[in-house]
Amino acid sequence: MPTVLDEIISGVREDLGRRRASLPLPELEARLGSIAPAVDPMPGIRSAEGVAVIAEVKRSSPSKGALADIPSPGRLATAYAAGGASAISVLTEQRRFSGSLADLDEVRAAVRTPLLRKDFMVVAYQVTEARAHGADLILP
Repeated sequence: MPTVLDEIISGVREDLGRRRASLPLPELEARLGSIAPAVDPMPGIRSAEGVAVIAEVKRSSPSKGALADIPSPGRLATAYAAGGASAISVLTEQRRFSGSLADLDEVRAAVRTPLLRKDFMVVAYQVTEARAHGADLILP
């Protein structure tokens, strides 16, 4: 019997297959030349007063269900950055966490704070995809 994690990974692989078919790796890699350099998170983490905070854009989770209505991830990220977040984590898994790469794009357009793409990373394509959408870090 498949576990919840098995089901999540299966969905990630299915969604990834569609994205790879519509945007092959060479085309995705070509986009890397037009994005800003990655933001190094370490200076902000080291200079944080007290605890360095990684704030998170997360609408839902498999265990808790709906967590927050986030109509504008960019606006939320702007508030996080203004509040002193050292980095911002953006959930991009769609089926169980209600995230998207569009959320990552919107957050990157709104802030220069280091961004972490949080997803179930199962193939190298997703690393390139994360960078092409403005992520500076990934959580594999």
